[in-house]
Amino acid sequence: MIVIIGGSYQGKLDFARERFGLTDDDIQICDETTDAIDFSRRCIAYIDRFGLNRIRSGIEPADCFKTDPVRLKDMIFIANDISGGVVPVDPVLRAWREACGRLNLYLCREADEVWRLFCGIPQRIK
Repeated sequence: MIVIIGGSYQGKLDFARERFGLTDDDIQICDETTDAIDFSRRCIAYIDRFGLNRIRSGIEPADCFKTDPVRLKDMIFIANDISGGVVPVDPVLRAWREACGRLNLYLCREADEVWRLFCGIPQRIK
């Protein structure tokens, strides 16, 4: 498993496409309405946005990935790092921030490779 993290608009998806030869058909791009992960895709982009949907539904996002760790083996996950900055006052957004931290912790712990992008510059941290 490969995890790519970094701030918004830092070039994570472009990096993944180039480094790992991904096509549009390989990628599921999540948004705040995404309520299920398509594990048949090779890459799941913006799992943080999926996490917001799950928090709003009262579900721990990390639990959606722990059910069958074997199927995650060859996957690539891309996440915006939302851990920095001001802690949100809104309780839902605060819960989302904390849940994304737990999800990233789980995925990065299980990953074979972890990449962080800053200003388009990739750095392998695991």
